[in-house]
Amino acid sequence: MNDEAMTDSVSGLPYLAGNFAPVKTETTAFDLPVTGRIPQELRGRFLRIGPNPVTAPDVTRYHWFDATGMAHGLYLRDGKAQWYRSRFIKDCMAAATLGLAPIPGPAPQQRAGHVNTNFARVGGKLYAVVEAGALPVELDDHLESVARSDFDGTLEAGFSAHSRFDPLTGELHGLTYEPGEPVRYVVVGPDGRASTRSRIDLPHIPLVHDTAITASFVVVPDLPVTFQPTRARAGFPWLWDDRRDARIGLLPRDGDQSRLQWFTAPRCFVFHFVNAWDEGDCTMIDLVRHLRVFVHDHHGPGEGEGILVRWTLDRRSGQLRETVVDERGSEFPRINARFEGQPYRYAWTAHWGKQLSFGPARKHDMQRGTTLEHDYGPGRMTSEPVFVPRAGAVAEDDGWIMSSVYDANRDLSDVVILDAQDFTGAPVATIHLPVRVPFGFHGGWLAD
Repeated sequence: MNDEAMTDSVSGLPYLAGNFAPVKTETTAFDLPVTGRIPQELRGRFLRIGPNPVTAPDVTRYHWFDATGMAHGLYLRDGKAQWYRSRFIKDCMAAATLGLAPIPGPAPQQRAGHVNTNFARVGGKLYAVVEAGALPVELDDHLESVARSDFDGTLEAGFSAHSRFDPLTGELHGLTYEPGEPVRYVVVGPDGRASTRSRIDLPHIPLVHDTAITASFVVVPDLPVTFQPTRARAGFPWLWDDRRDARIGLLPRDGDQSRLQWFTAPRCFVFHFVNAWDEGDCTMIDLVRHLRVFVHDHHGPGEGEGILVRWTLDRRSGQLRETVVDERGSEFPRINARFEGQPYRYAWTAHWGKQLSFGPARKHDMQRGTTLEHDYGPGRMTSEPVFVPRAGAVAEDDGWIMSSVYDANRDLSDVVILDAQDFTGAPVATIHLPVRVPFGFHGGWLAD
């Protein structure tokens, strides 16, 4: 690793500076100003979530992944940006600090921690979700925390920050992990009830942030970032583990571990998979590969760039082959969700570079191996780009890209809407928010 790729390893200060810094209060605003025209058929909420400490943290122990969550929502209807709201996720610590009663729910104390990573739609309800043990928090239409949930008693443990929705079956598929528990393969049906299809005992406790699905398999990453609380200098105790190699597993979707097939993978870490699908005797997996993380920097993922690659897993030979798609720093990949687990063509990513730098968005043609880039302008940096399909669309990229864009010149954020088929063109609309939206993790579009 080059020294220039390293951040301050002695404190979490880089993750509390600039647009990583938390905002101090919740915000409600109506009738937001717009440059351009919001498409009339965009009727719903654009959501974002990320860490936002309620009080000033101890910078020597602060980790970007380990803080109270804040949900951000922008409601669009009739060509107008009707409201923007930001709300703390009311975990126990946040509720106590804000002088509020704890939200109800079944969680014992160890499952009542911070929830700050993603959203999931389960049984017609919206949940904020996180990994490593804490239970989801149900949110109402205005992003207020309602209750902790174990999906009517059907979750055996915590849930996943990255469940995968199968558009053909209506099921959510996820891998859950936490200290003292096996990795679980959990499936949530359209009725909002979860079932554990498999419990995978591994010789260590790996960080399993994401997974991918195909028509036949769920992807099980077993990578060399493991639970090491005695070594950790910050509040998130998963670190690079030189004792571990990297492997990737294909588990049949019925959970039959006797048919779990492991493949030796390049020594790396993967936060995010793009998509996966079966192709004859091969399974194709597109992902963002990081050479190493959490070696010198125990406060966040600031050790270099992730690159977009394709892994071809030959199930007959048991061999894995890697092809580099884009060597530039990328992260937070998204696709047209209608193609989850199936052959697809387009992926969108946000720039993630050295020294924790964000920047333009990219559109990757995975069939042709080409990439387009949308530069939002000097000092303007996008978070995760979200694809929203046009009603009745036939083409895979017929729709819009929506993202939260931080403008360092103004120290404010906008929500920018691009035509996904005219990706390098001028924005369709820019909605100006009255506050910053700190760099966070994930979000999505929730149509009415």
